[in-house]
This record gives sequence, structure tokens and C-alpha cells, in this order.
Amino acid sequence: MLEALLPWPARFRLGATVPLLTRLGHRVHRPDGSPRQQSQAGLLALLVVWLPCAAGLWAVRNLSLSEPLFDLLFLLLMLESQPLRELAKATRALATKETLVVARLQTSPWLKRETGALSVMGLTKAVSEGCALRLVGQWAGPLLGFALAGVQGALLWRLAQLMNQGWSPKQAGFAHFSRPAATLYQVLCTPAILLLALPLCISQLRQLGSRLRLALHWPYPAMGCLLSLLAQGSGCRLGGPRYYQGQLVRFPVLEASGEPTASTPQRLLNRLQLIGWGWLTLALLLTVLEQVRG
Repeated sequence: MLEALLPWPARFRLGATVPLLTRLGHRVHRPDGSPRQQSQAGLLALLVVWLPCAAGLWAVRNLSLSEPLFDLLFLLLMLESQPLRELAKATRALATKETLVVARLQTSPWLKRETGALSVMGLTKAVSEGCALRLVGQWAGPLLGFALAGVQGALLWRLAQLMNQGWSPKQAGFAHFSRPAATLYQVLCTPAILLLALPLCISQLRQLGSRLRLALHWPYPAMGCLLSLLAQGSGCRLGGPRYYQGQLVRFPVLEASGEPTASTPQRLLNRLQLIGWGWLTLALLLTVLEQVRG
């Protein structure tokens, strides 16, 4: 709740480290190396980032006067849902024909795809997909990691998201170098996605098979399944072709009854966060019951 309410300057958020990770990736990997050598370099870079951070976190936490207070402040640093809500609100205000150029410039740093030729509908679709998928790595994933393994789990989930973002496999230079980080991120996101998708599955049992069959062709099948369920639940079409660095890439079209509107990103974020808050409330009730019985 603090993360949702407290203003947090952008330069002090973990998302500000993505350019540093990108520069690290360019320094470490060799473009002239074989695909296997680049994958090995990506694995070493992953360990170089993770091990010092984990060791430093363990040392600082042991020196803190209050571990619960330290955990609270650390988790507040790991979670980043507020920037996504701000992006969704700005897109709703700017996604018009008169302000389309401004909207493209504003969303360009958030999207890996090219935004220069996007229409209003294409822009809202791209922001809807990006906000939903980033919420998993920046909010739901660290919360689940904290529930399973404390602050180290939250750190692992968030670092995996940052490295996958900084060494994106959608960039030609990181096609092989990013494989270890992308695989780790996909594995860690899968349980969080399953928890978020479970209530959506219950409401769409009749069409579940056809929806998930098409979504399995998404580059990250679990994320494709989540987007497919969100598309059907909100009645807006997602997916489809997009350009990455001048190259046309065709993603599956997640069919629905209508096209996304300017309010779609905010509606998808609200739905996902409502599901997440439902799971958090259930966990809190189970914790209280356990303490009462104890």
C-alpha cells in the first residue's frame, strides 16, 4: 500500500538501472563470438550482477537494528507499480489523433517495439500489453518471491526482470547473450502468472482450451496465456504484428470482441492488481488464523 501511495522519484527507482545493465551487457559480450560463447557470457554476466547484490543484501540485513523494518523498506524499493499506472493514465489522456505524436514519444522508452508508425489503437494495444507484462515482473513477481524466500527471493525476482529488460532478446545484439537471463525470468514469472491467471480461467472455462492453444505460440507461453485471458475478459484484441529494429515480427492475434481503447491499459492494470490484492488478503487471513491457533 505504501508503494502505491508514496511518491517516489524516478531516478531512485530500480528501473533507472536498466541503461547501466545494457551498457554492462555491451561491454561483456562479444558480437563476433559463437552463439554458445555469447550464451556463456550472458550466464557469467547474470552471476556477476546477482552474487554481489545477494551478498551485500545479506550483510546489510544482518547489521540492521530491525529486520522487519528493513524488509519493509527493501520491499518498498523492489515494487514498482506506480510508474505503470502513471503511464496508463497518461496514455488515456494523450491517445488521441491530435496528441498522437506526443503519446508516441512518451511511450517509446517503455516499449521495445518501434512506435513511430503506431496508430492510436496500436499504441493503446502496445501499452496494454507492456503494462500487464511489466506488472508481473515489477510487482507480482517480487511479492511472490518475498513470500517464498524473503528479501533474497524478492531481489532475485526483480533482478531477473531488470536483466531481461536490459538484455532484451528482442534486440539483435543480445539475441544469444540474453538467453540465460530470459530463461530465468520466464521460469520465475510462471508461478506468479499462474496465480494471476487462475481467477480469469475460472470465469472462462468454456473457451479456455481454444484461448490457451493459440497463446502457446507466444514467445513466452505463460505470458501469452495471461494476455489471452485478459483480452477475452476485457473484450479487447491484443497481439498481432509489430516492428523490432526495423524487422517485422508476427505474434499471434489474441482475438476478442473489440479493439483496445484509451482506457484499456488502466483497466487491465486494475484487474491484475485486484487479483493480486485478493491473493494477498487470503495470505493475510491464513497467517492470522495460524497465529490464533498457535
